[in-house]
Amino acid sequence: MKAIFASLLAAAALVLSACATTTPINNLVLPPVSTIEGAVTEIDENGFVLADDSGSIYVLARLPKKEKMNLSLREKIRVYGNLQGGEQRIFDGYVIRKATGEQIIINNPTPHMGIIIQGRFN
Repeated sequence: MKAIFASLLAAAALVLSACATTTPINNLVLPPVSTIEGAVTEIDENGFVLADDSGSIYVLARLPKKEKMNLSLREKIRVYGNLQGGEQRIFDGYVIRKATGEQIIINNPTPHMGIIIQGRFN
């Protein structure tokens, strides 16, 4: 069931991201799910910093089982997800699309499809 739901989430992300335009990082607002793109400027075990011409933001992108994210510094990518609420500006990544077309699907995103849902997918 979890695999089916993750597949459906990924398919929805692809459909929505294909229809949606990218949002400049400094223009992100709650609650809509958005697509941002830019260059990776920092990487750590929980995510990375993405920068575009308007600014930069930390993208939370924890892969399951501490898998390594196959990203490199200065790589240009597109990320589908949503801005988290709170004082810190953090973008919750759902799907990462690399320039090569490769996609990295984050299996445990914070649920957010236009409304705030408490809890996480497991």
